[in-house]
Amino acid sequence: MNAESLTDEDKEELLRFFMVTKNHVIRNQIPLIFSDIKYNKAIPFIIKKINDQNLSHDNGSLVYALENLEVKNYFIEFVKMVCEMEYEPRYQAYEILRKLAPAISSEIRENALALLEERRILLEITATDKGPDSSLDFVEHSIELIKGEKNYTEEL
Repeated sequence: MNAESLTDEDKEELLRFFMVTKNHVIRNQIPLIFSDIKYNKAIPFIIKKINDQNLSHDNGSLVYALENLEVKNYFIEFVKMVCEMEYEPRYQAYEILRKLAPAISSEIRENALALLEERRILLEITATDKGPDSSLDFVEHSIELIKGEKNYTEEL
């Protein structure tokens, strides 16, 4: 299949199929196609699947697929992913935050920092893993990043 030759009707059908398929290989491949063809209409649907509790151990590829799409308006969703997801999707979400952070509004910045600070406090109290690559570590790095205290090209 040549993704570039997909009609709008084909894209809509792929999107419907993506939302109902139980096959994880197909479910992970379709968003990558959407990413390649810059099908931004799929963004909220992909985010919905990322947040599906049934996919919590198999959603890193879905977050990765969003990296090439126009996701600036979903910045807070990526902050939530950093706070709530497992390692792979959390890492991918952080990479997207890193890319978007320089261009967000002060209002979004404040909202993001409030969410992250709330999560940081909770993790400091409850988290058993506080080392490198832990949830707490990602949240702290995200706070630094969004405050502008971290170089945007610096790696986590």
